[in-house]
Amino acid sequence: MISRRNLLKGTALTLGAASLLRTALTPSAALAQSGDMPPGTVHRFSKGGVGFHTYVSPAMTVNVTSHIVEFDDQLLLVDATFMPPTAQEVSALIASTGKPVGQAIISHEHPDHWGGAPMIDGVTFNTLPEIREGLRAEAEGGQFGIPTNVLDGGDIAPGMTEMSGVPVEFRHYRDNEAPHMLVTVLPEQQVAIVQDLVYNGIFFAPGVNRTNWITTLEEMRDDPAFETLLVGHGLPTTRGELDTAIAYIKVLDDAMTNAATPDDAIAQIKAAYPGYSGDFLLSLIAEYWSR
Repeated sequence: MISRRNLLKGTALTLGAASLLRTALTPSAALAQSGDMPPGTVHRFSKGGVGFHTYVSPAMTVNVTSHIVEFDDQLLLVDATFMPPTAQEVSALIASTGKPVGQAIISHEHPDHWGGAPMIDGVTFNTLPEIREGLRAEAEGGQFGIPTNVLDGGDIAPGMTEMSGVPVEFRHYRDNEAPHMLVTVLPEQQVAIVQDLVYNGIFFAPGVNRTNWITTLEEMRDDPAFETLLVGHGLPTTRGELDTAIAYIKVLDDAMTNAATPDDAIAQIKAAYPGYSGDFLLSLIAEYWSR
């Protein structure tokens, strides 16, 4: 079970994120929350008349993200982070824009992305029906609380829509890092909010189907609809991170297939990616171990 004590410190900056920092990305400290958790950071940039605000939680919560897309008159919110203090910082970031949330979504079933939802007052989260049912099963297990503002939310239909006259596409990817992943693409801005299909400088979770995960990322690599990626763990980055993710998942799959024990698999991954952080996510390998 995820707890504050289990989430280890550390961070890394990949080449794609460093490139964005040198060009358009503006980092700042999040508005401090109450409690003993250090603040997260906010990273902002604008493309095609649309503002993007990425909240990255502190390293002790494996740098999980929430994204706010700012249109002329409303916001699109993607994910709620996990802990109450980090969700409070997301709420403060929303309030700082002075604009209402026109649409809020949850990207997938894993609780580090929806556990903070009840702390974001006045916002109801929509998602794919399949994600909601998987989330309901997690929530009713009793470990993470019941996010009624997610379970009572509406359904997202994959396909093109508009927000404030800006085209927005919702895509449904199956059997990758999670059973279902809701990806948001803004084709005019060439930005894709891919969440846990890509981690940036953080150890990846084991995933439910790594072969299909790689295939999905290879298809996305050839898709001209986006150049900038907003990810589920770590800083915004560029489409080149897709190649990094593909290579990482191959190493992960090889380790989990051929290592003698979970500890051996973890050692192999840490040796291959010594600059990565988020050791807690490596501990999940034991839960996925089938031998």
